[in-house]
Amino acid sequence: MTEPTSRTNEAGELKTPGGLRELLVPTGWKRIFFYLVTDAAVVVGASVLTHLAVIHHVRSGLVYYTHGVVPFAAAALVCQLALGFLVSSYKLKWSTFSLVDVPRIVFPSIATSLLLGGLSGMRVFADLNVWSVATWGLLCACGVVAVRGSRRFYMEVVRPKSGKRTILVMCSHKGYFLVDTLRRIQHFNYHLIGFVDPEPHNRGTVSQGLPVLGTFDEIEDVVARHRIGAAFVLLSANPTFAIGEFHQRLHNLGVEVRLVPSLADVIEDRADIGALERLTIHELTGQQPVKVDPREMQHVFGGKRIMVTGAGGSIGSELCRQLARFDPAMLVLLERDDSNLFYVESELRRAYPKLNVIPFLGDVTREADVDRVFLESRPNIVFHAAAYKHVPILEFYPAEAIRTNVQGSYLVASAAVKHGAESFVYISTDKAVNPTSVMGASKRIGETVATAMNGRGDVRFLAVRFGNVLDSRGSVSTIFRDAIIRRQPVTVTDPEMKRYLMLTSEAVLLVMQAVALGEGGEVFVLDMGNPVRIKDLAETMIRNAGLRPNIDIPVVFTGRRPGEKLFEEMLTAEEGTTATVNRRIYRARISGSGGYPKVMEDLGRLDEVVRSGDAAQIRAEILRQVSGYCPDTGCLTGRPTASGRAGSLPIAEAAPMGKSEDGRSQESAIRMQKVARRSRE
Repeated sequence: MTEPTSRTNEAGELKTPGGLRELLVPTGWKRIFFYLVTDAAVVVGASVLTHLAVIHHVRSGLVYYTHGVVPFAAAALVCQLALGFLVSSYKLKWSTFSLVDVPRIVFPSIATSLLLGGLSGMRVFADLNVWSVATWGLLCACGVVAVRGSRRFYMEVVRPKSGKRTILVMCSHKGYFLVDTLRRIQHFNYHLIGFVDPEPHNRGTVSQGLPVLGTFDEIEDVVARHRIGAAFVLLSANPTFAIGEFHQRLHNLGVEVRLVPSLADVIEDRADIGALERLTIHELTGQQPVKVDPREMQHVFGGKRIMVTGAGGSIGSELCRQLARFDPAMLVLLERDDSNLFYVESELRRAYPKLNVIPFLGDVTREADVDRVFLESRPNIVFHAAAYKHVPILEFYPAEAIRTNVQGSYLVASAAVKHGAESFVYISTDKAVNPTSVMGASKRIGETVATAMNGRGDVRFLAVRFGNVLDSRGSVSTIFRDAIIRRQPVTVTDPEMKRYLMLTSEAVLLVMQAVALGEGGEVFVLDMGNPVRIKDLAETMIRNAGLRPNIDIPVVFTGRRPGEKLFEEMLTAEEGTTATVNRRIYRARISGSGGYPKVMEDLGRLDEVVRSGDAAQIRAEILRQVSGYCPDTGCLTGRPTASGRAGSLPIAEAAPMGKSEDGRSQESAIRMQKVARRSRE
């Protein structure tokens, strides 16, 4: 029996025979053959139409076509195909035809018409003139473009529309080009109805064949009037667009929401819900985005030699990116992590090839490293961002917190005086106010050191205090984002925990503006808006990822970690603020530190207890020096882990009694508690 030419599948649908199916599979030679055939048909058709419409020869019949049309069409076809191969017009894909392909496609027709026009003067072809050649070239070019664009015309205009009625929400005018991409998706199951645009003056205009149906404020009316079932929201870098609120409005209308990252996010490998948290932070804090005066920043930093310590960290690297915009004469990157130093230097060299970037691998706690980098670079402005920042871990390693956050800061500040810097900016934190952690207390002492050194030499010493930065490494938002991506529970320490939050880029811009405002010896406090409840942030990020809190992703409360407070503060009870010309920056009215001699005496005592390695003595000395410090002694049991929580083994099993390798012991913890009680009494 012979093999049937066609069969039906289990669903009863007709199946294409194997040979025919293989014939329809696109390949390189099939594409070229298709283009050759269609170009030949266009050339012959254009030749016939040209002779009929323009030349109007009195002769007719077979003789006319064999002696007039055929030689002309043959010569034109040879030129057309040869030039098509020459400019690679036959390599273009049929399905992705675009306007940028038109010059390459029409070039053979134009070049051929010019060549034939030259032959018309030589009387090679009978009755051929310039007008007939121009007509042929126009007809041929239009025919070739029509054939190449026929598939896109069918897919985007003629093909029946199906799927949910969909609107496209444009947060940026560049989003209009998204339509072109969506229409080319073969199984795109959405029927595009029109746009929603933030600008009222765009209402009623048409782009890419679709009308602008209304503005953001009219979204409810647009959805009801046009029976919308889905919305594509194209994200942009504009932080003023309230994406969280808008997402909720669409969700309440029963509209399926699809979030599309901006092209910039895709290129920079940030095409995830991180774009949402950057856009929603201003809604949560009630603050408007930070803006700077480029001319003022250029005046302050242009042509200066600038050093950033901790240049590979979240704050330090962002400082480097922002400073590079204002043409410093030199940008020195001091960092002790070689990988972080490599990445930030590479990024700066790519983005600013003319910038004089000096990477320096060194440690702020080693005096030789600090002295050497100052001696070689002679910076005018120093941003001191190097610090240990993770609160729970530093509770178990107070000596390391003091070495880096206090003694390292003093070494860098002293070098700034010794080598004639103009300004020194100490990056502080809200955890330095009434601290309950070693980390916060160490930063408070660092503030004291910086302000006490003002007046030594010609250096202006400033400190800038701000809260949590939202998108830094290890920040709460990055932890939440990773959990949401993996569809794992989002962990919050306490349902009432609140924090001041700000984008890293905005915090850095305000720090830079403080340099222009400072006269020396000040602590500046950034206005970070309203404190944000961490539980609200977690739920907002889950919803903006298109999921439901406690349904699709649970929010789990784990309890406070060592050294954490429920609420952070920007000022102590004794401090107040005075306004500056920038409404987002305030001067804190700080109490006297006792002067430079007193600070040096305190640093000497800290050095002694750090050398002893006894954690209890270190905490007791911190308690004596930092007013308002209330240590979290209840956490000092078990073993430290990466999260700061105690390990499962008790200390007696983890290490012998007495001083362990990291300076901790149960005896030290008990002794520290007694010292703390006596100090309060």
